[in-house]
Amino acid sequence: MEIVKLHYPLQAEIKGDEKIVLAMGFFDGVHLGHQDVLNKAKQKAQELGAKFCVLTYNHHPAVVYKQMTAHEKRYLTLYDEKMRLFEQMGVDRVYYTNYTYAFQNQSEQEFVNNFIKRFNAVAVVAGFDHTYGGTKDANMENLPKYSNGEFEVITADPVTLDGEKVSSTRIRKALDDCDVELAGKLLGRPYRTSGVTVHGREVGRLLGYPTANIEHPELQWLPSIGIYVVRVSFGDESHIAMASVGHNVTFSDSLPMTVEINILDFDKNIYGETLTIDWLSYIRGEVKFDTPQQLTSQLYDDEVFTRNYVQKHPEVID
Repeated sequence: MEIVKLHYPLQAEIKGDEKIVLAMGFFDGVHLGHQDVLNKAKQKAQELGAKFCVLTYNHHPAVVYKQMTAHEKRYLTLYDEKMRLFEQMGVDRVYYTNYTYAFQNQSEQEFVNNFIKRFNAVAVVAGFDHTYGGTKDANMENLPKYSNGEFEVITADPVTLDGEKVSSTRIRKALDDCDVELAGKLLGRPYRTSGVTVHGREVGRLLGYPTANIEHPELQWLPSIGIYVVRVSFGDESHIAMASVGHNVTFSDSLPMTVEINILDFDKNIYGETLTIDWLSYIRGEVKFDTPQQLTSQLYDDEVFTRNYVQKHPEVID
């Protein structure tokens, strides 16, 4: 898959000669709704003998027009994971564009000329709520007005689950509510993060449950505080584990939040490894225990829960 990084205004020599079908969107999460847009674009590209391309952006468009909290600035899929998912879905080329005030301030016709016609798109596909340009008229319903019949406009209807629209906002709320199973249903796959294994306080080892402390990128959206069943992968290995997102409140009231992973039936030194974490199920909330022994007893119960979960869902270890 080719990745073309663009900066607006575009340099004069940047253009496309071969015909393409262009899927447009930010695609944070690449959830079931996004997948529908991408699959429609892929199918149209195959019909027309065109390249399957994506136009996406380097950060939340909202950064340009409002103040955002540190939490709001986080992402469901960071760059590497998003590109991996695009490639997995068969995308031939990604136009990865910086989203700035100047980019947003284009008129509708300027956007069409610069990012659709210029790249020789014969069809464009986006969700029903996709916008472009800086005015309220920059929507999919009005896009054919600016095409001059030079490209087809395909608008994807909303995808729903349990009567509600699938959206990145809904997935973020599910993660904030510790509902990683709902997040996985909306994504069509388990929610995934990755981070580097670093040294921690090694309290878990003293309790008989050694943990890998995972340092995530600052902009990664994480499930809320709690204990979870997860699958971790590195190299060609994959293992079931218990994950704790929390502050180790049994030992202090002032420790920073950490992500700690206890991998079942595992005894290797993996400091420095980048672990991929698939979040499978919520076990319980974080509890402040009176003694370390009470915590150890609870960890045993968590392990039993985790092993039972795997027995009920054997597909998670395939």
